[in-house]
Amino acid sequence: MINSEFIKYGAVDLEDITAIHLNGDFDSVLSLLQGQVTSDCALVSEQMGQISSLCNEKGFILCNFEIIVDKNKWLIIIEKGAKDIFLDEIAKFLPFYKISAELLNWRVIGFSREKKQSMLQHEHSILTSEEVSLSLLIDQDNEFQGDLGSISKESWAINRKIMNDHQIEPEEIGKYRPHEIGQHINRVSFAKGCFKGQEIIARMEYLGKLKKETNLIIHSNIEEVSKFKIIGKSYHDNEKIFSSCLGKIGSFS
Repeated sequence: MINSEFIKYGAVDLEDITAIHLNGDFDSVLSLLQGQVTSDCALVSEQMGQISSLCNEKGFILCNFEIIVDKNKWLIIIEKGAKDIFLDEIAKFLPFYKISAELLNWRVIGFSREKKQSMLQHEHSILTSEEVSLSLLIDQDNEFQGDLGSISKESWAINRKIMNDHQIEPEEIGKYRPHEIGQHINRVSFAKGCFKGQEIIARMEYLGKLKKETNLIIHSNIEEVSKFKIIGKSYHDNEKIFSSCLGKIGSFS
């Protein structure tokens, strides 16, 4: 894995993350999500979650989040700053499926593990590579007594960037399509059928010629990445800065 020497392992209380419960018939929620989000929700199971996105009709990303099934409940795990974006977009479809969206005040714990390490019983894998596994635990009753804080929220975010998961912030709503920031690789299913924005995103996959791409750049000061557009937040660790940078194809060599 590129830059794997910067990966940090441990657990972290993701205080800026919240859970939305899509409450209704299990298969009805699945049908709703399949027609809206970019990932294939039919692949979600109790221990296998997935990273996903919601786009508009023109294929621009509105928000990023995780989808998990926890104790037979469909949950959207999302930054608190982006929750209203998701809720506003999904609200117009809820009555057709007899589903409600409930904001939960539950603690979300993130784990960064070596791939070979076992998960806890109710832990949900969301992102893996040959060496690393990132997962989530929903601590509904505040019962988890493990070694929280063994990594920081910044290290968790850096781990995601190292694993090529470049996410947008709320202020970047509608500015980028999945291919521009690499989300077509791990957040989009091209096999499941239609979803919002699918026609344009699929056209870019099969017919388009990509002119820009996003890569992680590890740098010491902002001048080193001044020719790129920074996607999302940059994070600092040991005098290094980790930025997801958007630039022309071939400009990262």
